[in-house]
Amino acid sequence: MVKTLTVIVVLALLAWPAVGQAQTVTVNWTEVYQQIDGFGAGDAFCPSSAGYNACNLTNAQADLFFSPTSGVGLSILRSQVPNDGSCATTCNMNDLGTMTKAVARGARVVAAPWSPPASMKSNGSLLCGGSFGTGTLLAGSYGAYATYLKNYVQQLVSNGITLYALSIQNEPDSCTGNSTYQTLWSAANFHDFILNNLGPTFAAAGLSTKIMFPEPVSTTFSPLANYANTCLNDSSCAAYVGIVATHDYTYAPAPYTNGGKPLWMSEVSDPNPQDPSITSALTYAGLIHTWLAVENAQAWMYWWLIDGDGNSNDNQGLVHTDGTISKRLYMIGNWSKFVRPGWNRIGTSGSSPSGVSISAYKDANGDFAIVAINQSGTDTPLNLALNGFTASLVTPWVTSASLNLAQQEGIPVIGGSFNATLPASSVTTFATTAGSRPEPPTITGVTIH
Repeated sequence: MVKTLTVIVVLALLAWPAVGQAQTVTVNWTEVYQQIDGFGAGDAFCPSSAGYNACNLTNAQADLFFSPTSGVGLSILRSQVPNDGSCATTCNMNDLGTMTKAVARGARVVAAPWSPPASMKSNGSLLCGGSFGTGTLLAGSYGAYATYLKNYVQQLVSNGITLYALSIQNEPDSCTGNSTYQTLWSAANFHDFILNNLGPTFAAAGLSTKIMFPEPVSTTFSPLANYANTCLNDSSCAAYVGIVATHDYTYAPAPYTNGGKPLWMSEVSDPNPQDPSITSALTYAGLIHTWLAVENAQAWMYWWLIDGDGNSNDNQGLVHTDGTISKRLYMIGNWSKFVRPGWNRIGTSGSSPSGVSISAYKDANGDFAIVAINQSGTDTPLNLALNGFTASLVTPWVTSASLNLAQQEGIPVIGGSFNATLPASSVTTFATTAGSRPEPPTITGVTIH
């Protein structure tokens, strides 16, 4: 027994670099916070780039985006409700292929309209702003539009897709020009439409799809509470609401008390010149951490799976117009591949090293994942202590300038803690599962020099 233990310890020391004076962060199993609903991106407007069509992904592309085993495991696909009036009878849905493949790989589908049909709007146009004027949903069309949205959900069901959530309007505070598909909504509009039309219509049809709102363009430009609280402060209206959602184009999450409803950050990207590097990925890694670990959001989504702005070569997609897969996609996978819908965030304590942010998650079966972001430009030693749970081995998965969500050698957990070195400018997930926590190998008959 003594010889075996010696071999185990020596192997651990050989396999892992010295960590110097590593600071200790403790992960607390019984300090439980919000349930995680997922991570995702959208296919609205069917953007395409070199070799990719967002609304008709190949199996290999669907695996990359949505498979938790062979890809990054995105668990939410955000789609677009047709605005051409077709759902009054039979919806024209051109992304059923991608929806079906996403669902087959364990993802949920949600959807949002950019505009009601033009015939239901005050300006008679799908567009809003500029020469078309302000567009709002006509008061006399509330009932018809609720039926239109119900038809969309039901037709998805007939095609094998159970829509998890339906947003009422994408960015109801945005009405910016002749090329913008949008519709303005006020807090009172949302209240009346949910309470008197959409909620009762969904309930009468027996739909399980959650109603999501208000999805303003940012948390500070148009404060989320300004749109949400009129409905949420009325218990009859709030009873129909399943999710409170916002976008984050100020890149500055703002505290919001969401009336007990799940809080989602459902869209973010940027129009800056193309940057598929770890630099851009770390910017969004910091935002994910803040939304989950500070604001207690339950879901986080990027704007597009695939950049659809032609030759603009910006950062609106996880895959760029030239087909380049950005580090942002792999970075999101540091959460989405491991932290699956239904997991809970758990607490951490202690002082993280400078430039390092840490969050942790668990499921009901004892699986866990610890995500560490190292924003600093140097390798950083870290000690992680497990409080209230244990494992024999954790496996690091690293996204960095040179690695794309790459699995590394396992790290033994000794005495309820383990040491690791976080690569410079990286995101690392330390993962294990209750059913596959291998003990360190017992090696006999071996002489180590």
